[in-house]
Amino acid sequence: MEILGAVLLVLVIVFGASQNWKLSIKTILVIVVIEGALRRWVFPQARDLIYFFKDFILIGSYLGFSSRPHLLLDRFPLIKELTIVIAILCSLQAFNPSLGSPLVGLLGIRAYLLYIPLIWIVPHLFESGEELRNFLRRYLIILIPVCILGIFQYYAPPDSIINVYGIDGAAANAIVGEFVRITGTFSYLAGHTSYLSFCFSLLVVLIAREQTFKWQLIYGLELILVAANSFMSGARFIIIYEGLFITLYLLFLIFTRSRNAFSSIKRLSVIMAVTVIATIVYFQPAIQAFSDRATSSDSTEQRIVESFTQVFDYGAIRLDGYGTGATQSSVSALRSLFSLPAGEVLPANEGETGRVMIEIGLLGFILWYGLRIIILVSLYSTFSMLRNPFYKELCLAVFLFHLINITGQLITNPTMLVYFWFLSGFIYLLPILDEKEMLMDINNNADLTE
Repeated sequence: MEILGAVLLVLVIVFGASQNWKLSIKTILVIVVIEGALRRWVFPQARDLIYFFKDFILIGSYLGFSSRPHLLLDRFPLIKELTIVIAILCSLQAFNPSLGSPLVGLLGIRAYLLYIPLIWIVPHLFESGEELRNFLRRYLIILIPVCILGIFQYYAPPDSIINVYGIDGAAANAIVGEFVRITGTFSYLAGHTSYLSFCFSLLVVLIAREQTFKWQLIYGLELILVAANSFMSGARFIIIYEGLFITLYLLFLIFTRSRNAFSSIKRLSVIMAVTVIATIVYFQPAIQAFSDRATSSDSTEQRIVESFTQVFDYGAIRLDGYGTGATQSSVSALRSLFSLPAGEVLPANEGETGRVMIEIGLLGFILWYGLRIIILVSLYSTFSMLRNPFYKELCLAVFLFHLINITGQLITNPTMLVYFWFLSGFIYLLPILDEKEMLMDINNNADLTE
């Protein structure tokens, strides 16, 4: 009866999501922020269902989208062709005997393939640039309570209710000095830092293009909270990401001679200066604790180098892979739940590149990162051809988000999965909006001359 009830609930979720696919996709972007809180504090007994809740909504939104006619997007056809080949390979690898059961392969198919269609759906999600800007504004408002919670977590003891992990009430064990490494509303550190990098990227663009004093103040507050949470996370990558992002963003604006680049740089410089000063004044303990960790733990440079070189180590062990989903963290729970046979013992793994190599082998690795490189090239091509300054700088931000995260967690990070493929859809969305705006300007000018 419990299984039947669960199946009926899933069908209801999928059907409900199919009725309004646009709202469903926007809802997923909210769920990815709050699902960790729901799993940890509100409905811990239903943590597994909540984990897959957004996936069921996504499937429903795909069904709703596919039932309506839409324009075919024929720019960058190589993305679609590579996706088809990867889908075939991942499906075959799901039946790899090394997994012990094809059910494990389903977890891998979800990680690699389920969110990719967002590339072709997001371009139909917003009808105008104003609608897109308003959505991003409202979405970033969510980070205020999320980051405030993070500050409370930082100064709370490890065994505080807001810091305990999972449903067993275990105290937080990720510590920097006397402080907890915060997770915000997310289940794990990686989810929170992925969220911070996503929000930081969008904030830089909105600050650069915003002219009203009210929203400048709001964005400034949000940026200060993101900076504070970044140090409180104790994660070196997020600080490196933010430093690289803002440096490359400004350099691209200068050297590409982007229209209105000077005004963007001026706005950014003022708010960045205020952010730095406020963070130093009000969050000095977090900066000091982060500095102590960064200088006392293993080499950051070594970890960056290993993210590129570890694939060769795994390639020397096995070239054909152990099967799609082999390194997913939820595999052990799935095997226990359904009494599945154990798969082959895997090499020790941590980095994303190594995990991809272990799961889908050398050919899969080449195809997967080939797709990601093609997306990068497509984003830069889109950036080069856009005319509207807001769309151009937004595309630049998405390009840098993908570039800096090229070896970062994706298939093992549910939060990044949503943001990565959502932003990939801007390859098609931004040119559509840019063309609409250009046609509108032409029509308005024609009306004025008559």
